[in-house]
Amino acid sequence: KMNRLLIFCGLVGVSVAFPFPHPQAPGPGAPIPIPGADGYGKGDGYFQYINVPAHKKFEWGYRRGNPDHNREEYLSQKDHTFKAKLKWHDAYDGHGEHYFDYNHGAAYKEPAPYAPAPPAYSPPAPAYAAA
Repeated sequence: KMNRLLIFCGLVGVSVAFPFPHPQAPGPGAPIPIPGADGYGKGDGYFQYINVPAHKKFEWGYRRGNPDHNREEYLSQKDHTFKAKLKWHDAYDGHGEHYFDYNHGAAYKEPAPYAPAPPAYSPPAPAYAAA
C-alpha cells in the first residue's frame, strides 16, 4: 500500500512540475528579425511573411534558398481576386516563373448556406398492439 502511495505522489509531482514554463535565456540578437536596409530580416534577400489585414484579404510569401538554388512564392487574395507568383533559380541554368491572376468579377455570387436535404422517406406509421 505504501508503494502505491509513493508512486502516486511521484506521478502527481511530475505532472504538476512539467506544465509550468521554464525561463529561457534569449539567444544572440533580437528574438524577431529586425528589417535591414532592404526591408528583409537579415539583409540577405531571403524572407518569409504573412499578412491578414481584414476579412477575405491576405498576403503570404517567402524567398528561401541560397544564391545557387532559390525559390520565391507569393500569394494574395482580396475578395474574389486571387494572385500568385512562383519563381525559381538554380546554378544549372534552371530558371522559371509562373504568374496566375484569377478574378471572378461581379458575376460571382456567394454560395447559399448549407441546408440538408429533406429525408427521402417518411417515418413508419405507429403500430399499436392490443393488450
